[in-house]
Amino acid sequence: MNKKGKPLETESKSERDFSTIVAFLSAFGFGAILALLQALRVSKPEFSFHVTNWTAIAFLVGFSSAFAYLRFVFTCGDRTPRLFRRGGLVVLLVMAVGGLLYPFRSLSVDKLANMFAGVGAALCFIAVGLTLIWRIALTADREEQKQEAKEQNPAAMESRPEAPSE
Repeated sequence: MNKKGKPLETESKSERDFSTIVAFLSAFGFGAILALLQALRVSKPEFSFHVTNWTAIAFLVGFSSAFAYLRFVFTCGDRTPRLFRRGGLVVLLVMAVGGLLYPFRSLSVDKLANMFAGVGAALCFIAVGLTLIWRIALTADREEQKQEAKEQNPAAMESRPEAPSE
Protein backbone atom coordinates (compact mmCIF):
# COMPACT_ATOMS: atom_id res chain seq x y z
CA MET A 1 0.00 0.00 0.00
CA ASN A 2 1.20 3.48 -0.78
CA LYS A 3 0.85 6.58 1.43
CA LYS A 4 -2.70 7.29 0.24
CA GLY A 5 -3.89 3.77 1.15
CA LYS A 6 -4.23 2.60 -2.44
CA PRO A 7 -2.73 -0.74 -3.50
CA LEU A 8 0.51 -0.56 -5.42
CA GLU A 9 0.36 -1.45 -9.07
CA THR A 10 1.86 -4.84 -9.72
CA GLU A 11 2.05 -4.43 -13.50
CA SER A 12 4.07 -1.86 -15.33
CA LYS A 13 2.54 0.31 -18.04
CA SER A 14 4.27 -1.70 -20.76
CA GLU A 15 2.82 -4.96 -19.40
CA ARG A 16 -0.68 -3.45 -19.35
CA ASP A 17 -0.21 -2.13 -22.88
CA PHE A 18 1.04 -5.51 -24.06
CA SER A 19 -1.93 -7.35 -22.51
CA THR A 20 -4.31 -4.85 -24.14
CA ILE A 21 -2.67 -5.39 -27.53
CA VAL A 22 -2.82 -9.17 -27.13
CA ALA A 23 -6.49 -9.04 -26.08
CA PHE A 24 -7.40 -6.67 -28.94
CA LEU A 25 -5.60 -8.62 -31.66
CA SER A 26 -6.86 -11.98 -30.41
CA ALA A 27 -10.41 -10.67 -30.27
CA PHE A 28 -10.05 -9.14 -33.74
CA GLY A 29 -8.84 -12.46 -35.12
CA PHE A 30 -11.64 -14.37 -33.40
CA GLY A 31 -14.26 -11.94 -34.71
CA ALA A 32 -12.78 -12.07 -38.21
CA ILE A 33 -12.82 -15.88 -38.24
CA LEU A 34 -16.46 -15.97 -37.11
CA ALA A 35 -17.41 -13.36 -39.74
CA LEU A 36 -15.61 -15.23 -42.52
CA LEU A 37 -17.17 -18.52 -41.51
CA GLN A 38 -20.62 -16.91 -41.47
CA ALA A 39 -20.09 -15.43 -44.94
CA LEU A 40 -18.78 -18.71 -46.39
CA ARG A 41 -21.22 -20.61 -48.56
CA VAL A 42 -20.51 -24.18 -49.58
CA SER A 43 -22.14 -25.41 -52.76
CA LYS A 44 -21.34 -28.63 -54.61
CA PRO A 45 -18.78 -27.35 -57.10
CA GLU A 46 -17.49 -24.25 -55.29
CA PHE A 47 -17.10 -22.12 -52.21
CA SER A 48 -18.28 -18.51 -52.17
CA PHE A 49 -18.60 -15.59 -49.76
CA HIS A 50 -21.86 -13.69 -49.26
CA VAL A 51 -21.38 -10.72 -46.93
CA THR A 52 -24.60 -9.75 -45.18
CA ASN A 53 -25.68 -7.99 -41.99
CA TRP A 54 -25.23 -11.32 -40.21
CA THR A 55 -21.55 -11.22 -41.13
CA ALA A 56 -21.14 -7.93 -39.25
CA ILE A 57 -23.13 -9.30 -36.32
CA ALA A 58 -20.93 -12.42 -36.20
CA PHE A 59 -17.81 -10.22 -36.16
CA LEU A 60 -19.16 -7.98 -33.40
CA VAL A 61 -20.26 -10.93 -31.24
CA GLY A 62 -16.92 -12.71 -31.67
CA PHE A 63 -14.83 -9.59 -31.13
CA SER A 64 -16.73 -8.25 -28.13
CA SER A 65 -17.01 -11.57 -26.32
CA ALA A 66 -13.34 -12.48 -26.82
CA PHE A 67 -12.09 -8.97 -25.96
CA ALA A 68 -14.22 -8.69 -22.82
CA TYR A 69 -13.17 -12.14 -21.63
CA LEU A 70 -9.45 -11.73 -22.35
CA ARG A 71 -9.28 -8.19 -20.96
CA PHE A 72 -10.96 -9.27 -17.73
CA VAL A 73 -8.66 -12.27 -17.33
CA PHE A 74 -5.54 -10.20 -18.09
CA THR A 75 -6.61 -7.36 -15.79
CA CYS A 76 -7.58 -9.48 -12.79
CA GLY A 77 -5.04 -12.25 -13.29
CA ASP A 78 -5.07 -14.80 -10.49
CA ARG A 79 -7.93 -13.02 -8.76
CA THR A 80 -10.27 -14.10 -11.58
CA PRO A 81 -12.58 -16.85 -10.33
CA ARG A 82 -11.66 -20.26 -11.72
CA LEU A 83 -15.28 -20.87 -12.80
CA PHE A 84 -15.26 -17.67 -14.86
CA ARG A 85 -11.93 -18.49 -16.52
CA ARG A 86 -13.00 -22.00 -17.46
CA GLY A 87 -16.60 -21.07 -18.28
CA GLY A 88 -15.49 -18.25 -20.55
CA LEU A 89 -13.03 -20.53 -22.28
CA VAL A 90 -15.77 -23.12 -22.85
CA VAL A 91 -18.06 -20.43 -24.33
CA LEU A 92 -15.32 -19.28 -26.72
CA LEU A 93 -14.59 -22.89 -27.72
CA VAL A 94 -18.28 -23.60 -28.36
CA MET A 95 -18.47 -20.46 -30.51
CA ALA A 96 -15.39 -21.55 -32.46
CA VAL A 97 -16.69 -25.10 -33.02
CA GLY A 98 -20.07 -23.71 -34.01
CA GLY A 99 -18.34 -21.38 -36.43
CA LEU A 100 -16.41 -24.30 -37.93
CA LEU A 101 -19.52 -26.41 -38.43
CA TYR A 102 -21.89 -23.61 -39.51
CA PRO A 103 -20.75 -23.37 -43.16
CA PHE A 104 -21.56 -27.05 -43.69
CA ARG A 105 -25.21 -26.62 -42.77
CA SER A 106 -26.33 -27.03 -46.39
CA LEU A 107 -24.50 -30.30 -47.12
CA SER A 108 -26.40 -33.55 -47.54
CA VAL A 109 -26.25 -36.24 -44.88
CA ASP A 110 -23.92 -38.54 -46.85
CA LYS A 111 -21.41 -35.71 -47.29
CA LEU A 112 -21.62 -34.82 -43.58
CA ALA A 113 -20.11 -38.17 -42.57
CA ASN A 114 -16.99 -37.49 -44.64
CA MET A 115 -16.83 -33.92 -43.35
CA PHE A 116 -17.08 -35.03 -39.71
CA ALA A 117 -14.37 -37.64 -40.27
CA GLY A 118 -12.09 -34.96 -41.71
CA VAL A 119 -12.86 -32.49 -38.91
CA GLY A 120 -12.28 -35.23 -36.31
CA ALA A 121 -8.91 -36.11 -37.81
CA ALA A 122 -7.93 -32.44 -37.93
CA LEU A 123 -8.95 -31.90 -34.30
CA CYS A 124 -6.95 -34.96 -33.23
CA PHE A 125 -3.92 -33.63 -35.07
CA ILE A 126 -4.33 -30.22 -33.40
CA ALA A 127 -4.77 -31.86 -29.98
CA VAL A 128 -1.57 -33.87 -30.41
CA GLY A 129 0.32 -30.73 -31.43
CA LEU A 130 -1.01 -28.75 -28.47
CA THR A 131 -0.15 -31.60 -26.10
CA LEU A 132 3.42 -31.66 -27.39
CA ILE A 133 3.72 -27.89 -27.00
CA TRP A 134 2.31 -28.11 -23.47
CA ARG A 135 4.79 -30.85 -22.51
CA ILE A 136 7.72 -28.87 -23.94
CA ALA A 137 6.62 -25.76 -22.04
CA LEU A 138 6.25 -27.80 -18.83
CA THR A 139 9.72 -29.29 -19.25
CA ALA A 140 11.22 -25.88 -19.93
CA ASP A 141 9.54 -24.48 -16.82
CA ARG A 142 10.92 -27.29 -14.67
CA GLU A 143 14.41 -26.76 -16.07
CA GLU A 144 14.12 -23.03 -15.35
CA GLN A 145 13.07 -23.73 -11.75
CA LYS A 146 16.02 -26.09 -11.30
CA GLN A 147 18.39 -23.47 -12.71
CA GLU A 148 16.98 -20.77 -10.42
CA ALA A 149 17.31 -23.07 -7.41
CA LYS A 150 20.91 -23.79 -8.40
CA GLU A 151 21.70 -20.08 -8.73
CA GLN A 152 20.10 -19.21 -5.39
CA ASN A 153 21.73 -21.99 -3.41
CA PRO A 154 24.93 -23.10 -5.16
CA ALA A 155 26.69 -24.35 -1.99
CA ALA A 156 23.92 -26.80 -1.13
CA MET A 157 23.88 -28.18 -4.69
CA GLU A 158 27.66 -28.72 -4.72
CA SER A 159 27.76 -30.53 -1.36
CA ARG A 160 24.99 -32.94 -2.34
CA PRO A 161 26.42 -36.20 -3.71
CA GLU A 162 25.51 -37.15 -7.26
CA ALA A 163 23.52 -40.32 -7.81
CA PRO A 164 25.63 -43.02 -9.48
CA SER A 165 24.76 -43.48 -13.12
CA GLU A 166 24.60 -46.90 -14.66
